[in-house]
Amino acid sequence: MPIISLVDFSKRDVIINLTTMFVVPATDKGIFFFNQNNVVGLRVKHAPSEEEDAYWTDKTYQENIEKIDQDIEFIKEHLNNSGLVVLYEMEIFNEINAMEKYAPKTVDYIFEILQRLKQKYSPKGFYNDQKETWL
Repeated sequence: MPIISLVDFSKRDVIINLTTMFVVPATDKGIFFFNQNNVVGLRVKHAPSEEEDAYWTDKTYQENIEKIDQDIEFIKEHLNNSGLVVLYEMEIFNEINAMEKYAPKTVDYIFEILQRLKQKYSPKGFYNDQKETWL
């Protein structure tokens, strides 16, 4: 199944689509909104705060990557088992953009891994995937 990105979604979307995995930004302490079973986190910082010490730094780059990779593997497992994944990309990018000054190398990794994931599991059948010309 594919992974799709949304600018926003509601709690109703999450409740109605119980077999869909919704991916939101998370911290080492967990998800700080949408407390539902089908909502999972992509860890991007230590704590839900805007304070400097809430953010990861590149001093712990290897640890950061290991956490991100664990979360990505969980997402890929759902996709490989024919599950649909909705990526709350805008909110994830808001969080990692704020992290840019503390952990630019980690931010680059997150952007790269998300791009690869979206390419591998892109939705099929859109007009740009078809060979015919639209009139």
